[in-house]
Amino acid sequence: MENDINELCISEVELETSKEIPTFKPVETPFIHKRFEKQVEANPDNIALVATDATLTNEELNIKSNRIANALIRKGVEPRSNILAMLPRDSNLIATIIGILKAGCTFIPIDLEYPKERIDYMYENSQADYIITSDGKADNELDIYELLEEKNTLNPDVEISPDDLAYMIYTSGSTGLPKGVMIGHKNACNQAESNPKCEYDNLLSIATIAFDTSLEDILTGITNGIRIIFANDSEIKNIVDLIRLIREHEPQVMEFTPSRLISYLEVDEFCEVIDCAECIVMGGEQFSAKAFEGVKKYCDAKVYNSYGPTEATIASNYKEITDPENITIGKALKNYVTEVRDIDGKLLPQGVMGELYIGGTGVGKGYYNMPDKTEEVYLTINNIPYYKSGDYAIELPDGDIDIKGRIDNQIKLRGLRIEIGEIESSINKFPNVKNAVVVIKEINNNDHLCAYFTAEKEIDTDSLKEFLKERLTYYMVPTVFMQLDEIPQLPNGKTDTKKLPEPKLELENIKPENETEQKLFDITSELIGTDEFGVTDDLYAIGFTSLTLMKLNTLLYKEMSVNLDISILFNSPTIRKLSDEILNHDEQSSKLDELIELANTQEYFPLTENQLGVYYECMQSPGEIKYTMPAVARFDHDIDAEKLKEAIIIAIEAHPYLKTRIVTAEDGSIKQYKNISAEIDEIEIVEVDSISDEDIIKNDVKAFSLDGEQLFRFKIYKT
Repeated sequence: MENDINELCISEVELETSKEIPTFKPVETPFIHKRFEKQVEANPDNIALVATDATLTNEELNIKSNRIANALIRKGVEPRSNILAMLPRDSNLIATIIGILKAGCTFIPIDLEYPKERIDYMYENSQADYIITSDGKADNELDIYELLEEKNTLNPDVEISPDDLAYMIYTSGSTGLPKGVMIGHKNACNQAESNPKCEYDNLLSIATIAFDTSLEDILTGITNGIRIIFANDSEIKNIVDLIRLIREHEPQVMEFTPSRLISYLEVDEFCEVIDCAECIVMGGEQFSAKAFEGVKKYCDAKVYNSYGPTEATIASNYKEITDPENITIGKALKNYVTEVRDIDGKLLPQGVMGELYIGGTGVGKGYYNMPDKTEEVYLTINNIPYYKSGDYAIELPDGDIDIKGRIDNQIKLRGLRIEIGEIESSINKFPNVKNAVVVIKEINNNDHLCAYFTAEKEIDTDSLKEFLKERLTYYMVPTVFMQLDEIPQLPNGKTDTKKLPEPKLELENIKPENETEQKLFDITSELIGTDEFGVTDDLYAIGFTSLTLMKLNTLLYKEMSVNLDISILFNSPTIRKLSDEILNHDEQSSKLDELIELANTQEYFPLTENQLGVYYECMQSPGEIKYTMPAVARFDHDIDAEKLKEAIIIAIEAHPYLKTRIVTAEDGSIKQYKNISAEIDEIEIVEVDSISDEDIIKNDVKAFSLDGEQLFRFKIYKT
């Protein structure tokens, strides 16, 4: 399962000399069920669980779970076996989790609403012995009520190791097949003793059992003597039932996804009952300032931003948020380490964005039966297990970690990378908007940004679009805006993107008003095979892509003798806009000589949209060499190296635009600096016996720094 990072990278990983290799404290009693048994011994009569069917003390819950464990052992279930549980949210489910662990086995939760195909896949992939259900009808199923008939109520003593699995959570996979994330007892015990929920007497558990937040609530509760108020299947979906539960039991700790919390805060009765909360956690999605402000109106609870992937045992970071303008995930919990590293796995200094690596005791064991997937993201550095989170992050000067979005959540639209979270955040700042979700939808065979939002009143989408244009680059402004009564959600509280309605284009269908517009309309409609649009409609919206626009430019040159600036085509193109450009073409041509003369005297130029896209992508991935274009040219031995060097210099001086550099102007904008008088960096001549093209690329190809550095390099090897 382990994968040494030195085998994956060209260069060896080295920690900064100023940063010590992290050390970790041993985890005492590194077994979930043994920790629970300690609570039973110390406080047998304390209430452990409040469920829809029963309220159980520590002793009562222990006896119930022992029945299940001993029944499994009697049936011949071997230690380290995998067992699935598909049960309603009542005391039997909690007892089953503990019972499976007491039997030395691995607990795998199944949501009751999972489709049969997913359940069958999990059963086959996990190589599970059984599925525990409430009826036990199938051959591979065990009836929970039959297991509870077991007479032996003593604590079983099954020998397992701290690294043996406690549970597996199946997460969505990029290939479409769920991945079983393996978490050991020591992983789970470490997390359950170090999160902020441990400081309270009771907590509310409302997350679906297949969501690892639910396991954090359960494991933190049973191992720390914290009463679990376990919402049933109706209460986690029906706000009215949930309000009744909160009013009756007054939980101190509650955790929600931000989107679910925002929707709950729209219900007056919910706002009235949460004044009992002392700790509210937001996790599973990007932290919401709007949800934070809503909570603070109705209670004095501490509000935490929880962060962590399932692969690193639920949550590696908690940060108490006191200022919604300053949101981070804080520092790592006990026995965790969070570090920002570059594409080669090397530590980055504070303030530089890279990928967040999570290391330490909390890092899980990999993906079950998926060694290739495991090797992609799990690795060891300095004998410490790490997980590559897939999140962009920056370490701030105070050591806090600032998450900048998913690496794989970025999409590329019209050649430019886009972070969806930034768009959603901007929409949420528009007056009266309550919640927004931005997704990619296909319209007329072309991908588009589509925004769905809820609001306190009807929103003028044109005004919203203009609002966004003032805050986002043009390519980040969604094509379609749809106002909904509510955002559909999955059982775990996250947005159910599959249930978002199909986007509807609102085209103006204005007919051509002059000969140029008519000609353009005819060419365009023939190119895409439809005339169901107007001269003011965005061509992207009716199915154009960057490739189609380039074809259009070629046709315009052939049929109208016009060669339009490509940036005009790519920036919100419409027939009317193109017509205006063509009508002005002659006037612009007459000014061409004047512009050329002006360019000869001008030193600073703006970057094109494509150049800006490349620039920002390079800044997001410092050290990445995807836009560096290396080339090796070999000459005969009779070529004089000094004369070759001189020829290169003469060629560059003959084409001084090669000296252009990227700089930040005084006003903060990014500019091209035509640095004609700059001296060329020294061209090194190195004598070697021999060298391969691969060695040259390995030794000499590196990323350029886009902060005033020369944008070309030469090196001569003399053999």
